[in-house]
Amino acid sequence: MQDRMELKALVDFYATESDKNNQDCYVEIFRPDIKLDVYFGNKLGMQARDVQDMIRQYKAFGAAKVSFHMNGQQNVDFEDETHATGTCYALATLVTEQDGKDTLTTHAVRYYDKYEKIDGRWWISEREQHFEWSTNQALG
Repeated sequence: MQDRMELKALVDFYATESDKNNQDCYVEIFRPDIKLDVYFGNKLGMQARDVQDMIRQYKAFGAAKVSFHMNGQQNVDFEDETHATGTCYALATLVTEQDGKDTLTTHAVRYYDKYEKIDGRWWISEREQHFEWSTNQALG
């Protein structure tokens, strides 16, 4: 049960720090040699093979004026005492400016993660991030 709570806290930390536009904290969440694949629908849109490259690419997207990440259910399967896999469901809502107007974008995201416990602490070692669908609307 303790490991499940720690893994939930890990993915929640990612969401709350992403809301603060604090990608630098990803070094506290992801292994240095993270394997990250980001899909938009079924199309691979981004890859990173180390955490610094991951941070650089996320920062290149630019900061939202406001963001709100909400994690839903997380399913975890333990392979052994130091390895697990998990699926986390999330909604990411962003307010950005487009053509001088605020736009609200909502993404349904599914994360397929591999976790590794090193020196008593869990890390995300691999992540497939799937943007399942997105909606946009002008804010007035």
